[in-house]
Amino acid sequence: MRLEELLRCQIQEWYPDFRRHTVPTVILPLPAAFLRYLSGRPAYPDPNAPQLEDAEPLPFFLPAITSGHHPFPPVHAHLPDPVSLLDRDNSDLFFGSADDDDRDADSSLRPAFPDLEAVVDSAIAELGGAALPKLNWSAPKDAAFMSADGTIRCTCFAEVAMLLRSSDCVAHDLSSARPSCEDFAPPAKCVRQNAAEFPAAHEGARLNANKNAKDTTEEDKGLETGGMVASSNGGESSDDTGSVSDSKKTAGSEADDGQQEGVAQESNWTWVDDGFQYYLALRKWYPGLRPESEFRCFVRQQRLVAVSQRDPSAYYPSLPGWSAEVQPKIEAFFEQVIDPQFASENYTFDVYVRADGRVKLIDFNPWGGYTLPLLFTWEELELGGRGEVEFRVVMQHGAVRPGLMTAVPYDMLDWGEGSGWDVFLKKADDEFNRQMASLGQDP
Repeated sequence: MRLEELLRCQIQEWYPDFRRHTVPTVILPLPAAFLRYLSGRPAYPDPNAPQLEDAEPLPFFLPAITSGHHPFPPVHAHLPDPVSLLDRDNSDLFFGSADDDDRDADSSLRPAFPDLEAVVDSAIAELGGAALPKLNWSAPKDAAFMSADGTIRCTCFAEVAMLLRSSDCVAHDLSSARPSCEDFAPPAKCVRQNAAEFPAAHEGARLNANKNAKDTTEEDKGLETGGMVASSNGGESSDDTGSVSDSKKTAGSEADDGQQEGVAQESNWTWVDDGFQYYLALRKWYPGLRPESEFRCFVRQQRLVAVSQRDPSAYYPSLPGWSAEVQPKIEAFFEQVIDPQFASENYTFDVYVRADGRVKLIDFNPWGGYTLPLLFTWEELELGGRGEVEFRVVMQHGAVRPGLMTAVPYDMLDWGEGSGWDVFLKKADDEFNRQMASLGQDP
């Protein structure tokens, strides 16, 4: 995978050209302090303190919230304490206890990002009150278990921060996406590029949201009531001047030039300081869209060679019969919309097919690398392109492919003898019995 191909799949690169064919999105540049927080480093490090390359990451705490919009209700003193057997101070920090907000607002464990919080909450409100977050490439789908409803739907900055900080997919975006490219070399100069000041960025977000609302009103009304399956990319550009004729030649070139200027191998290179701009993309949430209507399409040498059911971990009885109707619609969408405007030769794109047969673009991903081939293998796809498009769906129960990076961590499912949860519960029970015995009471 080449760096140019990866950069072209960033949502801020492709969104302007495909605005009318995808989900309304607002994209915000992320400050370096928030990126450090996501990586488990001090958000505002002391410039006079020694910088330790091998320092342990900080514990997972939510940032200090200035708006009062918390993802969890505060722990009230008059209620039974559900975490009395744990470290109370740390648990209050994590769950956002209102009593400790003032005390910990300046803590290095809970940095505050008031400007970012304001623009994120404003953008979510402009998108209808709920949005799906993602970075340049990935959404925090693997962190859905952290939310109350098992989705990555967010209604405030606190929920966005919680999901991003919990996600291995987001961590991969930050630390491994670009270095995984065969031609990547870290820049010599540690200067962040395209990092707009937040007042200007906020205004740009409002302009994007207004354009989204104007350009997608008809599309939005036609969408069936329901929620979108989270995609694996994110971010939107504030520059909507790219033309169709130029996009095939220049998409991603500016970002690529910025990456390659002054390239040098440095032993102390870190992703936070290498000058690359990361974005937060907030995509409009539709409650109730059907996962069986989303498909991944594979393009090799600018030819659509294969289409896979996007969720290979489930069998949908209606899908085998419906696929014959869906395939020609996806092929037409590729020929009329995708191919004329997307510059890469090899890539994948995800689409959602509505009940009325109209196709909506969800995402672009690079060919190979960390992109999942779903019901295919990359070896099969490398040999494709010689005949008709191959369309695969799960045809029966038992034919699903589990193991995608979208599930609850194994430790949260393993309740067997000797598992993490088994040991934890036994220790908690022993501690409870000890505390009751010390009070002279029977448990």
